Order: sequence, then C-alpha cells, then structure tokens
Amino acid sequence: MLEFSDAAYRFFPAEPSHFLIRTGRALNRYVVLPGKNHRIPEIRVEGETEALREARARGDRLLYVINHPSHSDPQVITEVHRRLGQASSFMAAYDVFLRSRFTAWTMQKLGHFSVDRDSGDRRAMAAAIEILGRGESALNIFPEGNVYLTNDRVTPFLDGTAFIAVKAQQGLDEARVQIVPVSLKYTHLTAPREAVTRRMIRLAADSGHTFPPGSTGDPLASMLGLGLHILRTFLQTHGYETEMADSGKSVHEILGSFAGGLVTGLEEELGLVSATEVGLVDRIRKVRSTIHQVRTAPEAKETQQTDALARRAILALRVHGYLTPYLTEKPTIDRYEETAERIAEDFYSQAMPRTGPRRAIARIHAPIAVRSALEAVGGKTRDAVPSLTRAMENAVQAGVDEINRRNDAPGARFVEEAG
Repeated sequence: MLEFSDAAYRFFPAEPSHFLIRTGRALNRYVVLPGKNHRIPEIRVEGETEALREARARGDRLLYVINHPSHSDPQVITEVHRRLGQASSFMAAYDVFLRSRFTAWTMQKLGHFSVDRDSGDRRAMAAAIEILGRGESALNIFPEGNVYLTNDRVTPFLDGTAFIAVKAQQGLDEARVQIVPVSLKYTHLTAPREAVTRRMIRLAADSGHTFPPGSTGDPLASMLGLGLHILRTFLQTHGYETEMADSGKSVHEILGSFAGGLVTGLEEELGLVSATEVGLVDRIRKVRSTIHQVRTAPEAKETQQTDALARRAILALRVHGYLTPYLTEKPTIDRYEETAERIAEDFYSQAMPRTGPRRAIARIHAPIAVRSALEAVGGKTRDAVPSLTRAMENAVQAGVDEINRRNDAPGARFVEEAG
C-alpha cells in the first residue's frame, strides 16, 4: 500500500481540453496500457451495455462506481469509456496531482479533479455534483478509496459516493441520476512464476530475509514467510518487537489482536468513540481522517506526536491487509502474483512494474436509479446513502465472483498446477 500525502491540501479543478482528451485516449490505448507499468494487451467489456445506451439516450446522469484492485484501473476505465463513446471525468486523490506540475496540469486538462479522501472535501463534492448536474460527461469514482491489491475481494465502499449521487439527484427536477456499478477483474495471460520468483529474491535480499533450505519447492510457504518477515521488520522498526512472539495463536489471530489494540489506542488518544461494531477498516479510516485534518489544518504545525500517530495509523492499515488468508484460501496464479506485488509495494512504498501480460475484464451492471432509492425511504438522505452504498458494493462483488467463475485464463489456475 502506498504512503499517503500529508502535504497541505489544495483543490485542483477540472479544466478539460477536448483535443488533449482525444490525444490522451489514443496514447492510453496504444502506448500506456501495453507498456511495462500495466501490460494489458486485452480488455473485455461485458454486461448491461444496452441498458447503459438507453440511459444515455434518455439524458440520464451517469455515475460509474468501480472497485479499485490495481493501479491500472483509471487507464482501463478510460479505454472502456472510449469504446462506449462516453465522455467522463475522474475524482482522483490529490496525492496524484502533487507528483509534479506537469502531472497536475495533465490531469486537469484530461477533465479530472482532486479530492482529499480523508476528509469531507466540500469543494470536491461540489465539483462532482456539478458534473452530474450538467450531464455533459459521466463521473467515475472508486468508492474503496485506495488500491488494496485484493482483486477477488471488494473492500467496503465509503459512503461519500452515494451521498454525492443523492445530492446531485435532489438538485435536479426531471433528469435522473443513475449509478452504474462496474466490476474490474485482472487475470494473467501467462504463469509469471519466474518473474515473481525474481521479485521475491530481490525482496529477500533487500529486506535481509533468508529462505529456509528446501522452501523453494513450496511457493506459498516462501511467499508467506517473506511477507511475515517484512511485516515483523516493519513492526520492530515502529517499536513493536514482541508483538509477533509465539503465543500459541495463529499468525492471523496475533495480527488481529495487535491491529485492534493499535486502533483502540489511537481512538483514545484522538478522543474518538470506539465503534467496534462497524469493523476495523472503517475505524482505521476514521482515525486517519481525524489525524489528517489535524495535520493539514491551516494553523497546524508538524509535531513528533502527530507524526507518530500518522505512522501508527498507516501501520494498522498495513497489518489489516494481512488479516485474512487471501492467498491460501484460493492459491491461484492471479492471487499469488498479486500478493507478491502487495508485499513489494509495502516494502518499497511505490507501485511495482508488472510481472506478466494481463487481461482486464470490465463487467457493467444495470444502472441503479437514485430517485427510486430516495423515494423508497421517503426522501431521507441519511437512509438512502447506506442502502445505495451496500447495493453498489454487492453488485461489484457479485460481478467479480461471476467473472471468476467463467475465467479460463492461466491466471485462474492454482499455483501448484502451473509447475
């Protein structure tokens, strides 16, 4: 998981240039997607494309909500919309705009705008609602809020996307806002075992890990051992030397207890109510949002205390990523490569180049009518938002599951079968 920016927030509005959008889409199709950072020679678009055309013909305002399993997602969706003849804008994390002046300028000219994903960004929400209200282009949002590198498992969606949809609908008299869930799935067209092995060997050397004798014949054990070593080192670096001691519990139980205690401590220091019923990931998001607001406030000054709080919140988020047996419950080539990527990204704090060519599948679901959802709860925003959020999340997860059931690519094979 990439580090998050704590630079003072600045809103970057969309400043679309039709010429640059056309040029950018062509470059994306022929240069970016096949390049080493993505290696996607094949994209399949399936699902309710006819319902989508009908919605556009009626003049419906379209909000695309997409899972965020890879750093290639914006590029793939850009190509999907080119094929559909759909103009669209992305709400993108402001970290991306801060990479360079050229990056910020390019993003704005392509029609995208920034959002502070860790706070209630009113300017970003206003920009999103305005785009939907005008209806000149669709709006793309990744409701997970971050790339979690677990393509087969959708992370809980944030409620902000549904809130934007509801507010946009309430501002329209006749036109309808439709939410279009899209399930993205990446699968390998080869078995990149050698490339992943090279990545693991480099990671082991850079992190000081030694693979046990004979472990090379067990790729899953080697992967889990390397990941555990890097996580232990990370914990020790942050002053948690004894957290991974052998207590007779499983690794997942130890990590779960540690992450839960870490978040509870952060909540106490920040004066937050510990809402254990909402799940650990939502609690971490609330903690990070609070810390971020403190650090980026106009009158704020960087202190060792706030810096330490931010590091602990990131640590909790990283540990959370190791709490479920994502790889071992279904050790496909896709999950094997994805886990190696996540471990490497955690260690190097940068996106990693691809290890092999991939197919991207975008499954489009039937649009969800926001007006109907509002009417079903008597027009109450607070009731419509959570129900819409769950509907979006469930649709996207169901789509990923369906793609997996029919996946005939090498990436769907188990690692042991690949040799």
